[in-house]
Amino acid sequence: MATVEFILNGVPTRCETAPDTSILTLLRDTLGYKGTKEGCASGDCGACTVAIRDTPQAAFATLNACITPAHQLQGRHLVTVEGLESEQDLHPAQQAMIECHGSQCGFCTPGIVMSLFTLHREASRGAPFTSETLEEALGGNLCRCTGYR
Repeated sequence: MATVEFILNGVPTRCETAPDTSILTLLRDTLGYKGTKEGCASGDCGACTVAIRDTPQAAFATLNACITPAHQLQGRHLVTVEGLESEQDLHPAQQAMIECHGSQCGFCTPGIVMSLFTLHREASRGAPFTSETLEEALGGNLCRCTGYR
């Protein structure tokens, strides 16, 4: 077992984990965060997408929690779908999914929302927002209900 210290949804977090533990297993089984889902368990579907960054000033990047070892969280900032909502409002990515009826069964929705979250953050930092950047951001997310579109 090894100690991993990181920021989870804005809260300093410290836990013991085996070297072969994935971020997904750590979130769901150890820490009780159930919003991040396991779809394919091989990093292909995006249901397990979370956002991570090295410092508060750095941009967030998405990663597949099902295939990323938990020890890679050491000293980093991790955001899950549970960390997006503020006390007053949903995150714009969550609100857009509701307003545009972007979810069917909901299984892939947390991963899609996290991909949209990172895109929204980059756009708010001045990065271009185009249909191409949107397609690229969602390229790793599959929705079986819509025939993978």
